[in-house]
Amino acid sequence: MRTLFTVLCITLLVSACSAQAQHTFWPFGFNSGLDFSSGTPVAISTPLSTDEGCASISDTNGQLLFYSNGETVWDRNNNVMPNGSGLFGSYSSSQSALIVPFPDDPQRFYLFTAPPQAGEWIGQPNAAYSIVDMAANGGNGDVVMANVLLDGPVTERLTATYHANGRDVWVLYHRWESDAYIAYLVTCQGVEGPVVSNIGQAMHGNPDGSGASPIGCMRMNQQGDRLANAWGRSMAITNSDWQSTAYFDVLDFDNSSGLLSIIRSDSIGGTVELFSRGYGVEFAPNGNLVYMSDHGLLNGGGYSTIRQYDLTSADPMNTEVVLATENRAFGSLQLAPDGKIYAARLNGATYLSAITNPDVVGPGCGFVDNAVSLGANPSTWGLPNHWDTYPTPPPDDPIALRDTLLCADSDPITLDATWTHPFQTPSYLWSTGETTASITVSSAGTYVVEVQLPCSTLTDTVQVKTGGIAIDLGEERSICEEDSVVFDVGPIAVSVYWSTGDTTHRIAVREEGHYNVTVADVNGCITTDAVFVGSRNCQCPLYLPNTFTPNGDGINDVLHVAMDCSLTEFEFVLFDRWGRTLHRTDDPEFRWSGDGVPVGVYAYTLNYAWQAQQAMHTVQRNGSVSLLR
Repeated sequence: MRTLFTVLCITLLVSACSAQAQHTFWPFGFNSGLDFSSGTPVAISTPLSTDEGCASISDTNGQLLFYSNGETVWDRNNNVMPNGSGLFGSYSSSQSALIVPFPDDPQRFYLFTAPPQAGEWIGQPNAAYSIVDMAANGGNGDVVMANVLLDGPVTERLTATYHANGRDVWVLYHRWESDAYIAYLVTCQGVEGPVVSNIGQAMHGNPDGSGASPIGCMRMNQQGDRLANAWGRSMAITNSDWQSTAYFDVLDFDNSSGLLSIIRSDSIGGTVELFSRGYGVEFAPNGNLVYMSDHGLLNGGGYSTIRQYDLTSADPMNTEVVLATENRAFGSLQLAPDGKIYAARLNGATYLSAITNPDVVGPGCGFVDNAVSLGANPSTWGLPNHWDTYPTPPPDDPIALRDTLLCADSDPITLDATWTHPFQTPSYLWSTGETTASITVSSAGTYVVEVQLPCSTLTDTVQVKTGGIAIDLGEERSICEEDSVVFDVGPIAVSVYWSTGDTTHRIAVREEGHYNVTVADVNGCITTDAVFVGSRNCQCPLYLPNTFTPNGDGINDVLHVAMDCSLTEFEFVLFDRWGRTLHRTDDPEFRWSGDGVPVGVYAYTLNYAWQAQQAMHTVQRNGSVSLLR
C-alpha cells in the first residue's frame, strides 16, 4: 500500500521578448522618431512635436498601440484619440508622460502625466492620470477618463517599476519645494497611496526666482531596486559668471513597501562661465552602472557631458568617468530594445548619440557621438519615457494539476493546490465545497479547484482514477501428502513476487506453510494477499477392534471405530449368527455397549467414504467381533 501526493503548480507565462517588443516605436522631438522593430533603428516621422517628454506603448508583438506627449494622445494610425487632447502633462515637462498597463486588463492603460515646473505654465501643479481603453473606438483606443488629480505640486519627474509581487506597479513622482519622493501603487483595485519618502536633496526653484531648477529626469533600474535622479540649480554671480550645481541622487528602492533609502547624494559642478544642470539619467541593463547627462544653457548652448558611475563601489560618486564633453547639449538618456543607451541632442541635431555597451565599466562602454540618423527631423531634449511595461516574473510560481491514481485498498490521497507568493494571498474553492489549499480524497472522480487571486481566478481539474489488481488466494487450504495446490493471480499483473521467490503468475504448493504474494499493475499500484496451506493424511485408515469386553471395568467396554480423516458417508451393521440385525448406525462416532447380548462372535459390515483432492474414496469391509465379559 502507498499514499500518492499530487502538487498543483501554477506558472505565469510571459514572452521573454515582450519587454523589448513593447518599446519598438519611439516618437520624440519635432516630428522625429525611430522604429526598432527590425532590430536596427530606422528613422520615422510622426505628428508628435515636443520639447521634452513623451511616451509610447506597443503590444507584446511590437505593434504600436498609442503614444503621447502628456498633452495629446495619438493612436496607432497617428490620429488624435477621442478625448485625447488637453491632458495635464506638457510638451515642456522632462518626463511628461508614462504608460502603465492595468494589472488585470491587457486592453486598458493608465497614462500618468507630470506638469511643467510645478504647473507654472498651465496652472495645474498636480500629478494626474488618464485611462486609455484600447477595446474602444474599433480597437484604435479612446481616452475614457481624463485628468484624475493626484498629489501636488510635483516636479517634472515620473518613473515606474514593478512591485515585488510582479503584478502591481509603483509610479513615482517628486514633490516641488520638498525632499519628498511619492510612490503610488497601481493594483487591480486602482491607484493607491502615495507612500512618501523624505530623503535626498530638496528641489527648489533657482535663487533668482527662475523655476527651471527642477527640470531633469529620474529613472528606476530594470531590477526595480534602485532609483537615480538628476537635476541642477544655478544663480548669477556676476553679469557673466554663474554658480551652477548638477545634483545627482542614487537611492535604494524597496519594491515591497515603496520606500526609498539613500546610497549616495552628491553634487557635481562649480563656478563656470555657462551653468550646467543634471538632466538625463539611465541605468545599464545589469543595474550596476548608472549614466547622467548634464547640459548647458536652457537653449542648449554651453558645455555638456555624459558621465558614468559604478554602483558596485563603496563610494559610487568617486568612480565618475566622463565619457563625452560637447558644446551641443545632451538631453534625455534612454535604454533601447537593441541594448544601447541613446542620448538626445539639441541645437537642431538630426541624430542621437549612443552608449553601445552600457554594462562595461569605463570608456569601454563605447560612446558614439553620431550613432543614428533621424533623417530631416531634429531631436530635442526628450526621448520616450519607457520602463519594463510587461514583466517577466520568476519562472516557478508553481501550477499544473496532474491526473493521479487511487490504488485499490490504499490510503486516501492528498490533492494539494497550495500557491505561495510573498505578496499575494490566494483563497481556494474545490468542487467538493472545501476551501483549504489541499484536500484528501478516497474515491475516484473529477475534482476541480479554483485558486482565487486578487486580480484573477485560476482553475484546474484533476482526474482521480482507481487502480490495482484484485487478488484472492482464498481461505486456508489443506493438501494430502505428496499432493499439491495451485494458486494463480491472473495474467494482468506486470510484476509478481511470491514468498517462495517465484515471479510467475501461477505456482504449485506441495508443503505446509504460510504463502503470500505481491503484485503490481501498469500504474504501479501494489496489492498483497496471503494464505495458509496445511497437510493431512488422505488415505483415511479406519480401526475397528475384533474384541471388546463390556464388563464395567472401564477398559474396552464399548465397541467403536477410530479414524484420522473426515468421512462423507458411514454405515455399520452388526448381526447375530442367524443374520438378525443387532445394531445399525450411520454415526461414525457411535458407541455400542452390547447390552442384553450374550457372549459370542458377531458378524458386521462396514461401509464408509471420504473425499481427498476433489476425488471420492469408498471402502466396504466385512468382519467379526468377539464380545467377552
